[in-house]
Amino acid sequence: IRDVLGSRGLGDVYKRQDQNITNMNQHHRCLICLGSNHNGVAHLKSAEQELEKISSGIHWGNAVETAAEDTASSGSYLNRAALMNTTLSKEKLIEEFKKIESRHGRTATGKQQGIVPLDIDLLTYDDEIVKPADLKKSYVQQALQSVVQ
Repeated sequence: IRDVLGSRGLGDVYKRQDQNITNMNQHHRCLICLGSNHNGVAHLKSAEQELEKISSGIHWGNAVETAAEDTASSGSYLNRAALMNTTLSKEKLIEEFKKIESRHGRTATGKQQGIVPLDIDLLTYDDEIVKPADLKKSYVQQALQSVVQ
């Protein structure tokens, strides 16, 4: 994450984005990243609307098209990161992400075949880095750039 943040830490990013997120009391701050390699615009737009419902504030970065990385797919992905504020626990938030992915047609079989209609990753939860390996991936770094500016 330092690649994107430079010398700034997560706390600096969160402070800078506070003005874009309302109702910050007792809420958890998260970095998330969405991705799709199948009808990406539609899946991301629909997922963003669903995520708005479980968020008490969200700051979206720009959508970026990236090459497939560490997957069976050879096509490109549409990715978008966000700084999200929520009252949900980490476990409940991940559970909600899985439900949203499932509603968009994500299956284990599809993933094995390289078909990912929707992937939602919880990268950080408050000061905890939930997926350190994902934070180093180039597609995540690209998606995060417009969130942390």
